[in-house]
Amino acid sequence: MKFPSLFEHVPATIREVASRPLPAPVVDMVRSARTLRFVAMGGSYNAASSAAEAFLARGIDARVELASHLLHVQEVSADPEEVVVFISQSGTSVETIRAAERLASLGFQKLVCITNHPDSELARVCSAVVDQALTRQMRVPFGPWIATYSTLYRLALVAAGEPEADWGAAADAAQDVLSRLDEVVALAPEAPGYVEFFGRGIFRGTAEQGTLITREIARVSASAWDPSTYRHGPIEAIDAAQLSVVFAASDGRAAQLDRSFAEALKAIVPGVIVVGPEDAEVPIRAGDELAALISILAATFLAYTWGEQAGLTIGEFRYTSHSVTDEDVLVLGN
Repeated sequence: MKFPSLFEHVPATIREVASRPLPAPVVDMVRSARTLRFVAMGGSYNAASSAAEAFLARGIDARVELASHLLHVQEVSADPEEVVVFISQSGTSVETIRAAERLASLGFQKLVCITNHPDSELARVCSAVVDQALTRQMRVPFGPWIATYSTLYRLALVAAGEPEADWGAAADAAQDVLSRLDEVVALAPEAPGYVEFFGRGIFRGTAEQGTLITREIARVSASAWDPSTYRHGPIEAIDAAQLSVVFAASDGRAAQLDRSFAEALKAIVPGVIVVGPEDAEVPIRAGDELAALISILAATFLAYTWGEQAGLTIGEFRYTSHSVTDEDVLVLGN
């Protein structure tokens, strides 16, 4: 395998991103917010989906919306008193920029941008900016996921008046998973025909990100499900040839539900990998709110292995660069 060296920086990147002070204007807005809305696309949206659960767990109203939805719906449901956080690591996501411009034109003033390019067009629309400052090395294999989730989770703690998370422990947990990379790959050394990722609550976004990475890096068909939704019909299509990856909670009621769900899957099909609890196939030695960040390592190890086996060039896409654009232009072009 040629790719493992790409992951060596992950523990240090977790420490580095979490050690940076959050901008005071952003902290002030979040602390005073009645409602927060996170607006993004792709991997940034997935990270925000997980991180929003950290706000909700603390009684803070937070919601996630696709930038394309905010841009193209006829009526804006956001309230001018909301803090709206636009997330685009490149700062060039067309839908996110235009959604921010739309709210700005309507008089919204509490607009925050999280980006790796603080001089971008998106950043200029917003009133406060969080500069992720990811180096080229830090961006691969999923630096934006680390940065987005970490920043939003830290803001959730700030909003609730809680101390910083133990990011050193999070980095150590990531290092522990890295040390078992070969063991993880051995669980599914060859690409399956199809993968289903499962996650509830704070792990829902992790499941979505696993799907994105698997489809992009390995070009293997994949989908993401909330386990409870899957029980209501979709489970009928489960197949012995597929791989099922369950991102499971380790604590509370969610842990009981996830254990029951994984056991039910294993009674039906052979290819089931559980990520999270201590007795799982891939244990993540961190609390659930940090495990939601680190668990993506397992999916990425598999995707990179399968992509390498298929002779694919990581980061080289056939269709994405042609399809990610302004949908209005696509419509008018037809």
